[in-house]
This record gives sequence, C-alpha cells and structure tokens, in this order.
Amino acid sequence: MQDALNAQEAGCNSLGFVFVKASKRYIEPSQCSEIINEVSPLIVTVALFANNAKEEIESILSQCSIQVLQFHGSESGEFCQQFKRPYWKAIPMADAIDPVKYAQKHPNALGYVIDNYGQKQQGGSGVKFDWNELPKKLGNKWILAGGLTVDNIKEARQNSSLRSFDVSSGIEVSPGIKSKQKMNQFIKNLND
Repeated sequence: MQDALNAQEAGCNSLGFVFVKASKRYIEPSQCSEIINEVSPLIVTVALFANNAKEEIESILSQCSIQVLQFHGSESGEFCQQFKRPYWKAIPMADAIDPVKYAQKHPNALGYVIDNYGQKQQGGSGVKFDWNELPKKLGNKWILAGGLTVDNIKEARQNSSLRSFDVSSGIEVSPGIKSKQKMNQFIKNLND
C-alpha cells in the first residue's frame, strides 16, 4: 500500500500488479483490490500476466478494478482480446526479435512493452538491453522496460524515441519493495 501511495505522490501515471505466482513481486488479488481502492482514479491500474490460465485471469479481474492487462508470455492476440479490456503486449528483446513485426501479431493492443526477456524468462530481469537495437520513431504506443534505473533514465529518454517507461527493480530496495527516494529521483530525472 505504501509503495502505491508513494508512487502516486511521485507522479507515476500507472501502477502495475504482478499476478505471476512464480514472481518475487506476486500480489494476491485481495491486496491489489485494497490498494486500488486507495489510489486516485486517474492512475491507470495494470495487471501483469505471463501465460496465466483464462480462468485465473477472469477470477482476478472479478476481484480487482484493473483497467489494462499486460501480457508477458506467449499469449496470442486472440487470447489477449477475449477479456474485453485494453491490453499491452510485452515484446521479448532478449530473443533478438524485430519488435515491429512482433507487434503486428497484436494489432489490437493498446501498447507494446519492449523488455529484456526471452523464452526462459517472462520479464522482470532488471537487465538493460542495447537501446540502439530499437527502431527509430516507434510512436506513442511503445513503452520501454528492462534495466531502467535512476542513473540511466535520462539516457533512455534522450537516446530513444520513446516517452513511456516501465520501471520496477531499478527503484527497489529489495525484490518487491520500492524505495520512495528512488521513485522520486527516477521521476525527477525523467522530467529534467
């Protein structure tokens, strides 16, 4: 709860909730619901899944007021669309994939999260990839993730055409526990 309130105070646009049980950042739906009820309705709430079963996703969505779904597994476009909510699809840069071609498999996605993960891991690596591999002028539907920190967010903003950023481990004191100071500094460095 405190991490979410600190993120709101720092000026974050969205909050992500991880529903992958193997993740160190997994959250129970009941706890997610409590947090969402305390934050501003202007903050976009995002549920992160990675090859979760349809029934599990439906159960979570029945318990939490989630606005956007974020898929980090091998989900098809058809699978992602069936929940009748806007969704973001993560693109695994560690597998040397062409992000534009990958995104074409998900033409109805609201956005695309470019992250440094591959077939053996579904996001959350906290490892930066070579931002020079990104196509130029991707547009506003693209979100950069993977290895972002207080120290490199200025570089990420300056060296990519992207304007949306997804950070997790880069602002943590330990897995799943965020640092208020790092959150504030990240936003300050992003906006400088």
